[in-house]
Amino acid sequence: MSIREELIVPKCYYPWETVQSPIANAFDEEEKEWYDNDYTFISEEGIKRCKPQFLSRVATYMNPTCKSIDLMRPCARLMIYITIFDDYFGITPRDELQVIADRVYEVMMGDEPNPDEIGILRQMAQARKEWLANGMPQFWIDRVSINFYEFIMYGMAEEIPFRQVENRTYPLLAHYLSFRKYSIGMWPYGDLIDPATDSPLPVHLYNHPIVQRCREILSLVIVIQNDFASIKKELEIESESLNIIFILSNQYNLSYQDSCTEAMKLHDAYCQELDDLHKSLPDFGEFQELVYDHIQHIKLQISGCANWYYNSGTNRYEPKGFIVPQYGREGDEIVIPHSVFVKK
Repeated sequence: MSIREELIVPKCYYPWETVQSPIANAFDEEEKEWYDNDYTFISEEGIKRCKPQFLSRVATYMNPTCKSIDLMRPCARLMIYITIFDDYFGITPRDELQVIADRVYEVMMGDEPNPDEIGILRQMAQARKEWLANGMPQFWIDRVSINFYEFIMYGMAEEIPFRQVENRTYPLLAHYLSFRKYSIGMWPYGDLIDPATDSPLPVHLYNHPIVQRCREILSLVIVIQNDFASIKKELEIESESLNIIFILSNQYNLSYQDSCTEAMKLHDAYCQELDDLHKSLPDFGEFQELVYDHIQHIKLQISGCANWYYNSGTNRYEPKGFIVPQYGREGDEIVIPHSVFVKK
């Protein structure tokens, strides 16, 4: 029996509740329209792969206390466009990715996409308008824009050397976590707590080291969650190295099963740290309840994301679930139109 047949991937559990969203499937039909109207740079086959992933449900599952369709709609847009961005531009060279990141930042901060620019920018601009219409302050727009930029340049760009099919290499665990905590997208995902709860966290509270550590733990836990969820698919990809199970196996000469055990130990330690920090927050004065509630929603994002993996019906982690990264490819998908990101 092969390693693949014998591997038992552990399931993630949490010492806090999992809340069910009252609007969990609210955007199932709308997101199909978004794909058809603004994701036409993906091939027809690529769009077919996207629709059964239920990416809009990531927003509702991870922000399960939100009952407002209007508050959640731009969050659902972000969940989709950050995921498709990562899939589609995952092997783009760093210098070209820099150009794209700069343009994304401009649009998220207020610049309007040109008519001939790629449709994903229209989704970003529309989300920004909806957040502003729902009362989100400019300092929060600044925050999510910066965090999206860092997702691209501190995360995706740092993965490029390990995405070379002809030269499979593994980062060390510490290095992997240093960039994967950005490329997993959880810094901007975590920002969605503010609009989903209609409670923007002031800058001085957001910058507090305890809050920043809790946000970092959110990212690190979801890295491991995601790697468990995608391991079945990634075992089939001969060149894949960016999964904590592969990395632990390579670095410490472990079986994949023992690597799963070690990864879960790390996952559980992060969760315990988050729970401990939440229970022992420093004195935030008049903002105590606001900060406590924000950290509570970080925890709900973690358990909500696991709930999405296990119970949403997504087919994202099945064979051919992802769209094909496009740099330099021809055939079943179109080549990335990088030039549309460059202002004439």
